Amino acid sequence: MVNFPKSTFSFFLFFIGSVSAHSLWIPEGYLGWEKAKDCYLPLKKEIQQGAISPNLLNLDRAKMGEYAKESAELRISSLNCFRENVAKDLPEDAVSEDLGEYFKASILAEKEKEDMYFSYEWRILLSDNRPYPLTPGEVNLAKQWFESRLEIKTEITNLTMEFLSEKDPKGKESRYLDLFTGYYGSLLRERDKFLLSLSVESYQSYTEALKHRKEKAE
Repeated sequence: MVNFPKSTFSFFLFFIGSVSAHSLWIPEGYLGWEKAKDCYLPLKKEIQQGAISPNLLNLDRAKMGEYAKESAELRISSLNCFRENVAKDLPEDAVSEDLGEYFKASILAEKEKEDMYFSYEWRILLSDNRPYPLTPGEVNLAKQWFESRLEIKTEITNLTMEFLSEKDPKGKESRYLDLFTGYYGSLLRERDKFLLSLSVESYQSYTEALKHRKEKAE
């Protein structure tokens, strides 16, 4: 098992629970990171480490839908807050032209940093240093989940930049809410499908490893 610094895992816990950042956050040092930090909004209830649904044939779409909608609402609220706060300090032409392009490097850094923390969970998932590691067939399922997550996260990142560039964000907010909700919902469904496709032993071994890492970090 790979050992990571405690400070790294304290931040990693955020991603284990939420699967993917819901509110806008920008890594420290990147343009706009302080404003994004001020606008960060947490979920009312942390998403559990294991599957949300009871089994593969009975996906809890209602519960996932609630998480997805809340995540989308928080994403948009944090983006609106960010837009309002940065507008106070930026040149007028930067605000009126294209905020998405102006903060593109920061938004891409958000995704890159999320992907890095997700890779820690990925290493725990693929580790052989625990009881009942994944079988070769389950490793293939894990790779499919990994690719699906990357694709969906790319769409969320692109939509984030598009929303910041939107000339009429209030007028089109419902459209973006629906799109963000769809992407977050897909993220949760794909994750549940993967977790519930594992054997009982592999699933328990993996979630116990995450739980152990969380307790050790805390």
